[in-house]
Amino acid sequence: MASSRTGTAQWQRVRKQRLDHDREAGLTKCPRCGIGLDWVYTRRPNSPEPDHIIPWSKGGKDTFENTRTICRQCNQQLGGLLNRKKARPIVNTVELQTSTNW
Repeated sequence: MASSRTGTAQWQRVRKQRLDHDREAGLTKCPRCGIGLDWVYTRRPNSPEPDHIIPWSKGGKDTFENTRTICRQCNQQLGGLLNRKKARPIVNTVELQTSTNW
């Protein structure tokens, strides 16, 4: 019987390191889609999850350097895709008005 790769001690250690690092660094939005990350609850579409930069299925390693934190929804959409888009910059599309014309 095969065991789950995500249940290995090494992956659990790397997972915790990545999430702890990015939470302490103040990561509040998914760098891929811009949704606000919910650090309180897990298994929600906007819950933070570690993601392999080079997918494990394509030879990527379970290392801190090969991970980033993105939202659960983006992580599930990416799956094992190798041709991933780089994180899009979050652009404020709302124009702010600083004065009122009377």
